[in-house]
Amino acid sequence: MPAIAINRYPGLFYDLARGKHTFLSLSQPIMGAVIAIGALPSARVMTLGLLAATSGYFAVYSLNDILDHRVDRGSLDYGKADRDDNDIGVAVRKHPLAWGDLSLAVSVSWVAALGLLSFILAWLLAPACALAFAGCVSLEVIYCALRKVTWLKTVISGAMVSLGVLAGWLAVAPLDSRAVFLFLFLMLWEIFGRNLSNDLADVVSDRSVGIRTVAVTFGNRAAAKAILSGACVTVIFPLVLPLPWLSRAIAVAVGIPSMLLPALALAHEPTSEQAGAYFNRASYYPTLFLIALIPVLW
Repeated sequence: MPAIAINRYPGLFYDLARGKHTFLSLSQPIMGAVIAIGALPSARVMTLGLLAATSGYFAVYSLNDILDHRVDRGSLDYGKADRDDNDIGVAVRKHPLAWGDLSLAVSVSWVAALGLLSFILAWLLAPACALAFAGCVSLEVIYCALRKVTWLKTVISGAMVSLGVLAGWLAVAPLDSRAVFLFLFLMLWEIFGRNLSNDLADVVSDRSVGIRTVAVTFGNRAAAKAILSGACVTVIFPLVLPLPWLSRAIAVAVGIPSMLLPALALAHEPTSEQAGAYFNRASYYPTLFLIALIPVLW
């Protein structure tokens, strides 16, 4: 194997696991843990939790590309770019398995090793935390199986992502009614912040290979209107979260530039390019939301 190919391997695994999205996703279990106990967890919990979450998100994002690799390979023939500048954090190129840069055997081994590591670390935190990770993997498999069946799979995606915040909660405390509101908040964000907009960005290639999404089924404008409606609900939803009023106000404030304003731009111009730009901005919302938790720690 040429040296240049070896040098590209770390970047290819990073792209298979959508590395930047993984690191942004770490905010979700942290959010769950902080709200559950109203403080930062112990050093042990933070260390194990971050290692478990990082390996777990790497595994689940990579699993998505493995389950979809045949469809992704077909999409490449219908205009799906090898390097999409609208997608944040691409080191080499998106979907390296579909492009043949990584073999299926190597990719499966990568996911299996990371998944086992994440499960063991999560179990050391709390068995319920490990079960939440297993549930996330199961929902990912179901989501990918429904790719050509129904656009309602977006609900599965929302539930899958929301399990991350519950895993963080379960690492430090039993679930209570407050966790329901947090789960719903993250579910709204995933559906209307990332899933529908990502589908709209890929509407041409998805239509060509038979993937069922809101954009494919109802059209670009309808998808953009749904995203705007969902963004409005998501941005104001923190007002009912179990947080101090200052935290709620900050959460709403950071949601306006990260979701609401780009959603308005998307509704005005419902194109794949605008959907990609909206997706990028919305992806940062949970990380920015952590700023709103600072008053909780006072």
